[in-house]
Amino acid sequence: MVAFTKVLFTTLFTPATCRLLLRSQIRTLSFSSEAPGGDFSDPHYPLDIAFASAPSSVPPPALELIAARRALHKIKTFLGQEALKSLLASEIDSGHQTWHDLLTAASDDDTSSDPGTRALATVQFTAIPKDCSDAASQKFTAVNYIAWFADAAFHHTDKLWAGHPEHYGIVIGSNGDGTLGANVTEPWGGILTDAYVPALMPITGKPGGGVRKPWMKTKVEFPFQSVGEETLQDGTGRVMGHLHYAFRDVPLDGERGKTCGIEVALDIWMPSQTPEEVRDGIADHLKVEYYNWVGWAFDDIKSGAFVPA
Repeated sequence: MVAFTKVLFTTLFTPATCRLLLRSQIRTLSFSSEAPGGDFSDPHYPLDIAFASAPSSVPPPALELIAARRALHKIKTFLGQEALKSLLASEIDSGHQTWHDLLTAASDDDTSSDPGTRALATVQFTAIPKDCSDAASQKFTAVNYIAWFADAAFHHTDKLWAGHPEHYGIVIGSNGDGTLGANVTEPWGGILTDAYVPALMPITGKPGGGVRKPWMKTKVEFPFQSVGEETLQDGTGRVMGHLHYAFRDVPLDGERGKTCGIEVALDIWMPSQTPEEVRDGIADHLKVEYYNWVGWAFDDIKSGAFVPA
């Protein structure tokens, strides 16, 4: 029955049909990145639509978002990552050419300490438990979040893949030089990109540790910082993104030496000619995936599904 279903599916849904269906679902998801229960305004109609009777009080746009996520997850899971990349091959090639054009046009100086020599997409946020007195919530720390993410990368890659609707592929492995990282297929501000992201190196100030570029922010208030270079997976290995991620525990007001929740600062530095809309799109992408990842990490840590070492 399973074999018959797959044959029927591939017969009815040609690559062109699948591509249109995926794009339709992605457009639906783009209406809002808030979680159910947020401030959803209907983007479709200039009408005040009031339901006199319904089993749920959840507004239709929120229900639509939930259904769209569920449908997209099913489609992506059924097709698999290789099929998705095959369907999107021409757009990925176009995206790579865009990055090559931006890199060629850039006048970037790796030795300069002026951050203006690069384009920057940046996101900074806090994630604080509602009840800081709860013993389980107190385990939600920067170190434990980093450990959760590492565990997800090695043992639960599906959680990383599900972090954003436009994650078309995340494969953990080596880049051929012995370094461990992830091959990620996703849009960078609308530029569909197949790139290799190495395991970010912690900045320790010791030999073998990560080294912050001269034009990166120091972020002295963040004790946990890491850096890495994102490279195009088109055979050129050109660096199109410099990552600088930082984490810290949030001090608890009025409680000396105590903390509650985490603060995260994410910087991605790109070629100097990268358009503003691309930078803003990357920041929006980071907001969605980290909103999900941080939330799932908190749930797993609090419930005991993930036990930090």
